Amino acid sequence: MNKHPEKWYIQVTKENMKELNRWRLSVRTESAARYDSRFIPGCYLLSKYPVDGEGSYFYVKTIEPFPSKFPEYKEITLEQFRQITNSTPNPMPKTIQISRQLLNEYYDAATTQQREYLSEHFKLDGTTTDEAIRELHAMACDTWKPRIKKNHPDCFPEESKYFDFSGVDDGIVSQEISNKLGMPNSFIQVRNNNNNPETHHCSFYLSSEVNWEFKQDGFGHKGPIFVLIPTKKLS
Repeated sequence: MNKHPEKWYIQVTKENMKELNRWRLSVRTESAARYDSRFIPGCYLLSKYPVDGEGSYFYVKTIEPFPSKFPEYKEITLEQFRQITNSTPNPMPKTIQISRQLLNEYYDAATTQQREYLSEHFKLDGTTTDEAIRELHAMACDTWKPRIKKNHPDCFPEESKYFDFSGVDDGIVSQEISNKLGMPNSFIQVRNNNNNPETHHCSFYLSSEVNWEFKQDGFGHKGPIFVLIPTKKLS
């Protein structure tokens, strides 16, 4: 039986973020609560933040130079995370079968770590689970991610039509640019409203310090072109 590392990290992806965050929220300290909105795909969840002494179950935006500074931390897979934290995915994995030819293509293109994962989670006849496909996608490079999704569309939930603004600071336009334009600071801001999931981190609002005019301005190859015109509030 493999012994899991006591200190570990795992990359957050769109596919695993909800599952990882559910555990993180259940164990993080109050001191870490103010950073909740910055837990987004691309960062790395830690078993425990190494320097705060409180076990905040924090995370880092980038893993470099974390491994060299704290070599005792080891990267784990999503399945290892579930075993370590006694968490279970929802819904349960579904058994599927892919062709041996496709499995060989994945294996030939894989890194050493990915080949180890394939050997553990994919049988020689191509039997695996939809969860293993999603985990392989999470481990894949940018070239192979779209290929895996295209090969196994049923293994991935339908993507949201909304854009995710959770990784953006409040202002869509930087303060420096706003000043150059002569506009109020953060005149376009990400909507941060936990009480309304319909708008929270998927919309932005316009500063009331200026007037806004919404107009159609011709047609493009994909349809009408609409513009927002900010104007000064004259006293």
